[in-house]
Amino acid sequence: LETVLLQLLRGSGPAGLAAMPAIAPFASGWLVRPLLSRTRAELEAWVRARGLTWIEDETNADERLDRNYLRHRVLPLIRARWPGSAVAVTRSARHAAEAQRLLDLLARADVERASDGDSLSVKALRALAADRRRNALRFWIAGSGRLVPETRRLEEIAGPLLDARADANPRVAWGRVVVQRHADLLSIGTRERDVSAAEPAAASPPPEIPWPWQTASSCDLPRRLGRLQLKSDERGPLDLDALPEVLTIRWRRGGERLRPRRGGPRRALKSLLQEAHVSVAQRARLPLLFSGEQLIAVADLWLDASVQATAAAPRRARLLWTN
Repeated sequence: LETVLLQLLRGSGPAGLAAMPAIAPFASGWLVRPLLSRTRAELEAWVRARGLTWIEDETNADERLDRNYLRHRVLPLIRARWPGSAVAVTRSARHAAEAQRLLDLLARADVERASDGDSLSVKALRALAADRRRNALRFWIAGSGRLVPETRRLEEIAGPLLDARADANPRVAWGRVVVQRHADLLSIGTRERDVSAAEPAAASPPPEIPWPWQTASSCDLPRRLGRLQLKSDERGPLDLDALPEVLTIRWRRGGERLRPRRGGPRRALKSLLQEAHVSVAQRARLPLLFSGEQLIAVADLWLDASVQATAAAPRRARLLWTN
């Protein structure tokens, strides 16, 4: 009765109104509460009859706490007026638990249909009715082991975030959790610090690095961003004779373009990354190779047509990025 009333006053849904379960998954095992069905009076009588002592939590008497105020001031009045209230509310909690199990079954099916690895398809979520979409998102977030956000945040995800432009990369954050949209995919992650704290300035990209590749076939990158290597390969896609003596390694600043296909148009790197479903976090890590001011390679994902090897190229190689 106590828990259900508290959850009701907090505006909880069926999961909260289902009250505390007698058995529930916990970490890699189970959390079992075998005494939930017993009243305090029953437990106290059992302990006294056996001459046992116990420790009282002194905070249980502090009526500044909502649960204690409800327990000491409100529940006695309810029980006096409605003696069967505990039984009736327990029955309602069972109904709520049953309803929540059905909602979870529906959410599981919706999430499985929308799943793309650990992410969800925005298109599939948009196809759901608004309440069903919120139900699926709630289940997905909880299933990731993270705290489900308050209703306002959940509605931001289910509405404006999904309705935003595909290239806007919007996100909604609460605590240390962040849900971010990248093109047609919705992903969830954990930040290193609580977003309620003051946000630090965005980290600037690493400084550019000269790479004299003819004398050093590999280059270690700063900030644990991996290593670039040019590996000779008679069938490799890169024409070594088309490279300058010194390559310049940079990181994204915006506006980069290259021609990934011979005879094709120059493409914005941003568009290529979106089409390839490269995560936003990974984009910031990608090393870019320049010849002067011309972008000629994006990690080991794309080569500009100007350095792509033809069948007649005598020296060919592969560009490898390990991170």
